[in-house]
Amino acid sequence: MIKTYMRKDLQNYSPYHAPEKPYEVKLDANENPYTHDPEVIQAMKDWIEDCEHMRRYPDTDCHRLKEAIAEFWKVGKDEVICGVGSDQLIESIAKVFIEPGDKVLMPAPSFSMYKLATTLNRGIAVEFSLDDDYQYPIDTIIQTYQEIQPKCVFLCTPNNPTGSSLAIKDIEKLLQVMTCPVVIDEAYGEFVDRTMIDQIDKYPNIIVLRTFSKAYGCAGLRVGYGIGSKEMIEALHLVLPPYHLNAFSQYMAKTILEKYGHYKDNVKAIVKEREALITALSTIDYVCKVYPSDANYILISVSRDDIVKQLEERKVLVRGYGATGALANCLRITVGTEKENKKLIEVMKTI
Repeated sequence: MIKTYMRKDLQNYSPYHAPEKPYEVKLDANENPYTHDPEVIQAMKDWIEDCEHMRRYPDTDCHRLKEAIAEFWKVGKDEVICGVGSDQLIESIAKVFIEPGDKVLMPAPSFSMYKLATTLNRGIAVEFSLDDDYQYPIDTIIQTYQEIQPKCVFLCTPNNPTGSSLAIKDIEKLLQVMTCPVVIDEAYGEFVDRTMIDQIDKYPNIIVLRTFSKAYGCAGLRVGYGIGSKEMIEALHLVLPPYHLNAFSQYMAKTILEKYGHYKDNVKAIVKEREALITALSTIDYVCKVYPSDANYILISVSRDDIVKQLEERKVLVRGYGATGALANCLRITVGTEKENKKLIEVMKTI
């Protein structure tokens, strides 16, 4: 009965679910495997012990967190917006800019939220394919943009799940043509150590998205942020609900940012392990190709369609993409600790 009252374009839509599976090694969600700074752990305990924090509504404008982010990136506080993960900001961008029937340009394969947010807001997702090595085809993107004249563009760099990234000169080449809002998703930006944040004055139509879920190991807190021109940020605030980001997440994100040195060391460790893991994966006989990565995960193609299941049976989780589509017979493997990575390779060699 209820289905007959739903929007017709959603009646056969499948919601996102993440299945629960037992594991000993979890390398399927691009999470940070390393521990937090001890002072951050103590700050967490101190916050929880003060019950007053939970009795009051959170700061709806995230003032202190935005101040910390603005100081970190040397931008104005009014050029920062915070969200419940960068997912909420992607949804907010779609709400603000997309009207029914508007076209939105995005890479494929890439982060599923771009297409989901576009569809839910009744826009039309127009995807440009990455090349055979999953790199961005700059000239094709420009040509497609000029042909369809989209209302908004999404660029993911490093791209999830391929690990490929855009050089700053290539982004600027695109921005010479693109006048609509352009979202530059740098969720994994810490692992490649380059950003467009310092270009927001030059390109007021861009917004750069970042998150505390990856390099900072806070996927469970759901804290994302965006940096863009004051005009861009004011537009996005129109659709954010009151008290959207809880007080604990705001406090912990601010505390973590103040201990940046610890997390920078974690990033260095992950990058080192990534290169070792790339080498090790290349020695496995059913691994056809290991793609270069600028992120904390590695995409590989395999010659068998049972590898994900075989790994799951041995309680090692990776992300599989099935036997069809742009990522046919590909696996995305999060870079874990040295111990986790060695366990992965040992198990893969037994299959």
